[in-house]
Order: sequence, then C-alpha cells, then structure tokens
Amino acid sequence: MLLDWLKLVRATGLVTIYTNITAVVVMAVYANEGLNPKWLFDRLHKEGVAHILWMVTASSLLYMAGMLWNDLADVGRDRVLHPRRPLPSGRINLGTAYLVGVLLAVGALVSAAMVDVHVFHAAGVVLSLIMLYDLVTKDIPWIGSLTMAAVRFSHAIFALSLLGSDYLGWAVVGGDGPRHTTLIAYPVILGVYIFGVTLVSELESRPGRRIELLIGGACMFGAVAAGGWLLATARWITHLSHGDSTLYVVGVGLSAVMGTVLFGLLVWRIWWPWLAALRSGRSEQVGPVVGAALGGIIFLDALVATTAHPLGGVAILCLLPLFLLGKRVVRMD
Repeated sequence: MLLDWLKLVRATGLVTIYTNITAVVVMAVYANEGLNPKWLFDRLHKEGVAHILWMVTASSLLYMAGMLWNDLADVGRDRVLHPRRPLPSGRINLGTAYLVGVLLAVGALVSAAMVDVHVFHAAGVVLSLIMLYDLVTKDIPWIGSLTMAAVRFSHAIFALSLLGSDYLGWAVVGGDGPRHTTLIAYPVILGVYIFGVTLVSELESRPGRRIELLIGGACMFGAVAAGGWLLATARWITHLSHGDSTLYVVGVGLSAVMGTVLFGLLVWRIWWPWLAALRSGRSEQVGPVVGAALGGIIFLDALVATTAHPLGGVAILCLLPLFLLGKRVVRMD
C-alpha cells in the first residue's frame, strides 16, 4: 500500500524539487559574490531551522499535490492506457485519493503560512497554476506546456523564500538586493526547459508535427546552452589565471571541467533520442526523449549551480544516487 502511494505522488521526483531549490538558492547567494560557503549557511542560520523545515515541507507538498491531482484528472484515461496504476487498478480508493489530494494542497498552504504571509501568497500562486494545469489546460496543445513551464518557474521563485522573504520580494519586484536578473536567471532557464519537455511529451498522446518536436528540442537545448553560457562567463573562472594558491587554481580548474562534463552529458543524453524521434516521426519514439530530459533535470540544476559555486553542483550531484535508487524502487506502471 505504501509503495502504491509513493507511485501515485511520484515520490522519486521529489529529488528534482530539492535540486531545483538548491540551484536557485546557490545562484541567489553566489552569482554576484565570492565563494565563501559560510555565507549560505549564515543566511540559513539567520532564518532558522523551523523556517527551513516549513519551506521544504511546503515545496514537497505542492509537488505531491500536483502529481496526485494529475492522476485524479487522468483516471478515466488511465483505465484504458495504464490499467495497472494505483488508481485505475483499484489498489487505492478513489475517494481516499481525493481526500488526500485536498489535504496535501491545504497542507502546502498551511506550511507556507507558517513562514509568513508573503510566502503563503507565493505558494497560492504555485498551487493555482498546478490546479490549472491538472484540471484545465493539460490536454490543450501548447497551452498545457506553457502552464507547466509556469508551474516550475513560479516554484523556483517561491523557493527563494528559503533565504527569506526579502529574496522573494527582490525576485518579484526588484529592489536593493541582488540583481534581479541573477535571481530569475535559473527560474527562466528551468521554465524554458520544462516547456520543451512538456511540449515533446504531448506528442506521445496526440497527433503532432515534426515542427513541434523541433521547437521542443530547441527549448531544451536552448536552456542547456544558457547554462553553458553561464559557465563560460562564471566569475570564478577568472581565478584560473590569478588564484591565491596552486591548490585553489587546481580546484577551480577541476570545477570548470566538472561543469563542462555536465554540459556535454546533458546534450548527449537528450540529443540521440530526440534525433531518433525527429527522424522517425513516430509517437513511440517520444517516450525515450521525455525520459532522458526529465532525468536530465538534476544535471541541468548541477550545471547552473556550478556556474555560481562549484560546491553547489557537487551538492546536487550527491542527490543523484537517491534519484536513481528511487527510480528502481518506485517504478510507475
């Protein structure tokens, strides 16, 4: 029974939520500053443990609510296409699932309200977009993809609240804090990437044209290219030529290599299945593209985080084994 619930809320995908949070926080703190790891920990310590726990809880519940309501909306179709899934198979009662879906949504808002009213409002925006996608726009070509992109973009903005409501305000309306473009750079990259992935995924279940696959791929590769550009222009790259010590220069050099490998790995894992789907034009070739792209979110997060602080990329990659283990244990039928 527990495994069925984990499948229903796509528990493995929670790892990508945590890597999203890490990427946006690292970018916010280090993109325009030095590399002292103490700065991030000092900021989190200032906000307090309770603040961090409520924020992580709110993000997790928003994600799980979105996944559960997605399956509730699709239960009729899944009885035909995916009869072994927890809801159409009857392993989880439909009424119970609706109740849990409501509790997850309410729990997300309550958790956000425990931080402050601004975070509550931000969570409300994210939840509204989630429900708009699940219940209204998901099956509308292009509009559904735009809505899902807005969901992940708004959640990344919401995640800035982990550093305090002032960061949320700077991202939304600007101000005297970190540069506005720095704060929204990662949310924009993630939103464009998710738009591309979702647009391509639409072609699994509806007739489409190659131009849509081409545009979806362009968005995914464009987001990866933006990460590559951030890496090439990262401030810490300049320390290769005038570092404080040989050890420091070697460390920065290895970080540059890590970022380059992440960039190449992302392009490689998406390019080949996408090219095969583009050549064949068959819907059955779309699944591998979507799988590769969704699995690539962690690598994209690590790449972007590395451009601000190499240790941020390392921290994200440390979550990769948990993601891979989850994929093996919590497999969706």
